[in-house]
Amino acid sequence: MKKMLLITVVCFTSFSLCAQTQKVKVLTYNIHHGENMKQALDLKGIANVILATNPDLVALQEVDSVTSRTQQSDQLKELASITGMYTYFVKAIDLEGGGYGTGILSRFPISSTTTLPLPSGKGNEARAAGIVTIKLPGDSSLQFVTTHLDAGKKPADRIAQANALADYFRNTSTPVIMAGDFNAIPSSKEVNVLKQIFTDATHGMGPTFPSDSPTIKLDYILVAPRHRWTVTGARIIEETVASDHRPVLCELEMK
Repeated sequence: MKKMLLITVVCFTSFSLCAQTQKVKVLTYNIHHGENMKQALDLKGIANVILATNPDLVALQEVDSVTSRTQQSDQLKELASITGMYTYFVKAIDLEGGGYGTGILSRFPISSTTTLPLPSGKGNEARAAGIVTIKLPGDSSLQFVTTHLDAGKKPADRIAQANALADYFRNTSTPVIMAGDFNAIPSSKEVNVLKQIFTDATHGMGPTFPSDSPTIKLDYILVAPRHRWTVTGARIIEETVASDHRPVLCELEMK
C-alpha cells in the first residue's frame, strides 16, 4: 500500500511540473523596411515567412511607419492585419515624414509597453529597444524585447548599448526573451556583455547575413534567467529573397 501511494504522489508531482511549462515559439527578422533582394518593396514576402513559421512572438528590425520611401505604409499594422497578431512599434528615429525602428508582433495580448532609448555616439543613428509584457495562457507572463544595435564599424556604441540592456535586466526575476539584429559576431565583446545576463538560444547557429549567401551571424534570440528556459529547437530559415537577413526561429519552454 505504501509503495502504491508513493507512485501516486510522484506522478502527481510530475504532472504539476509539466502543467507549469509554457511553450513559446519566437521569430526574429530584420526585414530591411520590406525591400527584398531584388530591390522591390514586398511586405507580403515578409508576411509569408511569418505565416509559414507560425511563431507566437516576432521581433522585427528595420521597420518603417508611414515613410515616403515605403509609400506611407504602416508596415507593422499591415503585417498585423495579415497575421492577426497584436503589435508594438518602437520608433528610433524620425524618417521621411514618418518613423523608423523596430517592432513586435504577438499572438498573445500585450499588457504593457516600454521604449528604452539606447546610448549612441554623436552623429550616429539613434537606437532603442522595445520591451513588452506578454500575457500568456493561464496566469503566466514574460517580457519580450526587440532591438537593433548600432551598425557602425567601431564597436563602442554597440558595447554601450549592450551594457545598457544588460543593466536593465540584470536583476529581473521575470522571464525575458530578447531578440534582434546585434550587428556583432558571437565572439564580440558586445555579445559577451549580453551573455553575462542572457543565454544565447541560437548558440552554434550558422551565419544569417547576407541572406542570399550568408557569411556572418548577426541575428540572435537570448533568454533570461537561465534556469527558467529550455531551448527545444532552433534554426535559421532558408529564405534568400524577402530581406537581406535570414530569419531565425527558436522553440522554447518556459518553466
